Amino acid sequence: MIKGIRDGVSNLIKWFPIIWNDRDFDQAYLYKIIHRKLENMEEFFESKHTFSVEAPQVAKEIQEAREKLGRVITDEHHCQVDINTEEFMNVNSGRFEVDRENPRYIEWMTATDKAEEKTTEDLRDSLRIIGEKSQGWWD
Repeated sequence: MIKGIRDGVSNLIKWFPIIWNDRDFDQAYLYKIIHRKLENMEEFFESKHTFSVEAPQVAKEIQEAREKLGRVITDEHHCQVDINTEEFMNVNSGRFEVDRENPRYIEWMTATDKAEEKTTEDLRDSLRIIGEKSQGWWD
């Protein structure tokens, strides 16, 4: 009983920042909740508190899913698109203008499309790992 109360309070403290900042209007918050759960589970399966002989493998599977989801959350692939958009985008008299014929715009669009593909692939892979392997993530 005391252990249950202690664990419950510990969970409240661990989860408080995530729940406090949660909003219902954006998938990013869903991903952050899943990411935190994966962090907690990975930490558990790496600990000495598990009985499963599969714990190290489970921790690696969870880590892979967590890292892929983390890249989605941080928008890592889009952040790597390093092209100065001021060369082809500007605001003129309150209007947003884009020079779609500018070669740098075309380069930026291509890089942005590739980044979006990588982000989608990371999300899909993370959720596939969870879908295929999470039934074995128990102790």
